[in-house]
Amino acid sequence: MHVLESSPIVGHLLCAVPQLQDPNFKRSVVLMLEHGEHGALGLVINQAMPAKLAEVADALDLEWEGDPEQEIRLGGPVEPVRGWIVHEQGDWDPLAESIAPGVWLTTSLDPVIQNGNAAFGGGDERFCFILGYAGWDAGQLEVEIAAGSWVLVPIRGVTSPTEGPGVEPQWLLEPPCEEMWSDALHSINVDPSRLVGLRGGLMQ
Repeated sequence: MHVLESSPIVGHLLCAVPQLQDPNFKRSVVLMLEHGEHGALGLVINQAMPAKLAEVADALDLEWEGDPEQEIRLGGPVEPVRGWIVHEQGDWDPLAESIAPGVWLTTSLDPVIQNGNAAFGGGDERFCFILGYAGWDAGQLEVEIAAGSWVLVPIRGVTSPTEGPGVEPQWLLEPPCEEMWSDALHSINVDPSRLVGLRGGLMQ
């Protein structure tokens, strides 16, 4: 997998409008990783699950040294046992892919364990463990955006300037899940309480 493929959508977050009825995406914030002629792939980053990161790490022969109450997140309805780790520690995984300035994505734990990094999370760097992902068939996401189901929010410094509307890369790991949807929308000066009349992901 090659994340951040060239696309006007990749490098953005997708924020679901309140009218989107799919229960998998109610007020979701999706980190877009792939978008092309064969479809699209993203990770929902604001849906917490009851399981704790420490429990999952232990099952994977890792040792979580961070907050014992940190929850894992449900990245979407596709392959719900597939794990992804979004984090700030670039040298933790030698094969991690950069998805934004200072933020990396780990898709396999083999190089982490082989590199002797089974213990993690004890420093200042933040980690987010995600299970599953969101996927769209070819052309499906474009239709949904044109219908006004999603609002695009830039991640600064990826495909948009480092200044201006959008969220900072480190924001992806900062706010509590329950605040991410409204925070992301406010970052582009959209009032969540007035989220109506959308076309193509933009306020009309």
